[in-house]
Amino acid sequence: MTDYKRFKCTKCGEENPRKLQEVPDKTQVLYYSMQGTPVYKKHIKCGNCGNTFDKS
Repeated sequence: MTDYKRFKCTKCGEENPRKLQEVPDKTQVLYYSMQGTPVYKKHIKCGNCGNTFDKS
């Protein structure tokens, strides 16, 4: 059995994975790849209410 963590919106309580999207947080660079492009930290954005929150 796999342990799949479902995210839940902290504002409206939405759990549908089709309405929750991962978006990059352009203010926090995690590291630079071998090509020199930055890899950003990800946030979750709710498609219902527009709230953005951390994955944790």
